[in-house]
Amino acid sequence: MGRKSKTQQLTESILGQHLALSVAAHLARTQVVPDPLRVYDGQHISDMVDLVANALAKVAPLYVQDASTGSARELTLAELEGASVRRGATVVTLKDGRTLSSVSMKRADLRQAIAILKAVGIPELRSQPPSEPPAPKPQQPMLGVRVAELEALLRLPLIAADVEKANSIAVGIARNAADGRVANLAMKLLSAAHSAKDDEVTLLLAQLRAALADEEHR
Repeated sequence: MGRKSKTQQLTESILGQHLALSVAAHLARTQVVPDPLRVYDGQHISDMVDLVANALAKVAPLYVQDASTGSARELTLAELEGASVRRGATVVTLKDGRTLSSVSMKRADLRQAIAILKAVGIPELRSQPPSEPPAPKPQQPMLGVRVAELEALLRLPLIAADVEKANSIAVGIARNAADGRVANLAMKLLSAAHSAKDDEVTLLLAQLRAALADEEHR
């Protein structure tokens, strides 16, 4: 029992470790880029890492070193809204113009984020589309039905079985949404549900519903 407990504690400690966002993006690139072993020039790799890091920022919590406390503080959804990652994922520029250079993410969150990105893909990294015409996108009312299903499954308190059912629905919304904001919110919602962040789940459901409403009125 003691050995098992120590092993579990070690595993939890490793998963709770923070990785620099640039390191996390390089690790994720090897798993989500279609041909990671292909030889690229340095600039191409840097740009690709930025794309992967921006995708990670949309589906996983990011942290910044707080100068006053010396500990890592999670960046809020409001702070990350409109943020961009640049310079080989070493700098995060917020919407208000501030730049952060000590951004990190947890190993456990990276594992989950990679699984999500494998499921939905990164549009900027996809290869050229096939010659045949793509399947038509579902209409907004159909996406609205799927969001209603998510709302029914993700009622608080969250239940693990319902979160798993919500997983495929959220991935489907992200894949079929015409609006990138809708896709991003669906993925953030999935990440928050898996992390049992009840407040964020409630907020993101409302934002997802509002984003769909905005798209319908355009």
